[in-house]
Amino acid sequence: MSRSVLLSSLLAILAACAPKQAPGDASEPPAVVMRGVRLRSYDGSTLTLTGNAGQATYQRSGDLTATQATLQVLGKDQGHGQTGDTRVRARLMEGNVGTRQMVASGDVEVRTASGMVAHTPRATYDGARQSARGTEGIQVKGPDYGLTADTFSLSFPDDQFTFEGSVETVLGAARD
Repeated sequence: MSRSVLLSSLLAILAACAPKQAPGDASEPPAVVMRGVRLRSYDGSTLTLTGNAGQATYQRSGDLTATQATLQVLGKDQGHGQTGDTRVRARLMEGNVGTRQMVASGDVEVRTASGMVAHTPRATYDGARQSARGTEGIQVKGPDYGLTADTFSLSFPDDQFTFEGSVETVLGAARD
């Protein structure tokens, strides 16, 4: 299962919480408010995504907001009992089930099983294109490198990162 399922799975699961209705009064309360949220997403009978949030709200319009959210995309077994899990954390995740768009903000952190840790203030996820991007800077640390850039984009199907603007890379031990 690819990492592209990460955010679209969360949005798809919460879409089932309530039917859509015509746009109404913006002051209406959310259709669903959940506290201490735990998420488990399956592809058939295979668990592919887990997560939790301090609180999540779902609007009948399809808007979803989660606070203190952590999502973990479960990777395939890579042998020796190790998996290629990827974990994403943010203080706030806001999206829409219908458009399959989501914005993570507030100390966004991505950790991969290979030891890469990326930090950015904000990242936008496009479920239709299976991509993520950010324009507020990114700092990446790996076991043998460090990198900073002004902007980034990630294509999940290609597993390809693109860094642009002022890009600085340090090879060898990552700087602190």
